Amino acid sequence: MGKIKVHGISTYNPQKVTLALFEKEVDFEVVYVDMRTGEHMKPTFMSMQPFHQTPVFEWGDLKIFESRAIVRYIAQKFASQGTPLLGETLEEQAIINQWVEVESHNLNEPFKVLSMEYYLSYRMKDRPLDKEVVAEKTQKLEEVFDVFEAQLSKTKYLASNSYSMADLTCTPTLLRLMAIKPEVITSRKNVKAWYEELSSRPAFKKMLEKDAEWYVAYGPFLSEAKEHDVLASAPIADDN
Repeated sequence: MGKIKVHGISTYNPQKVTLALFEKEVDFEVVYVDMRTGEHMKPTFMSMQPFHQTPVFEWGDLKIFESRAIVRYIAQKFASQGTPLLGETLEEQAIINQWVEVESHNLNEPFKVLSMEYYLSYRMKDRPLDKEVVAEKTQKLEEVFDVFEAQLSKTKYLASNSYSMADLTCTPTLLRLMAIKPEVITSRKNVKAWYEELSSRPAFKKMLEKDAEWYVAYGPFLSEAKEHDVLASAPIADDN
């Protein structure tokens, strides 16, 4: 089938995919999608992703979009190698899937609005942050992390005492929050310890190293002035 390719830029949803591949010890290459030139709107890309978002997973004739669907495929396809991500029993899988859904709806929804608000303010130097949006979405995140704090007082990881897809899908979001709203993580003892554990994993470090191959190392590092001119004309086209 050839080598696996991950199309995108180093935003948090493509990072879910590269992190999963590193956890599963699978070789792959990244393909930068140049949004400044509208590459994500061209027929070649849209034949793989009709909603012109990233990431896209390509392996021979197989093309998959939507980051959580890709991660689940990787976890199942390479179940016999690397880090187990899905649980062994039906009951374990159900609990893991429950927390993946929490990440998708309860964590991701306020986070993506907050992240976009910071991004737009950063991108447009004369545009101040909308303090009402920041306050509202921060409050939503505080509520989510209160739930996480309670859960992590009972288990080392989100779904159990073993690392899983539930933790993996949260990790790039936590990384970005540490750049824009670190207090929602650091003010909670169990959440802080969880993030420290996740960010110490070898796969996490490899994910960050791989980001440099995206040409624009975007990720969570909004304060780097050297990125501003490059990013100013590059819209975000991340999946949900």
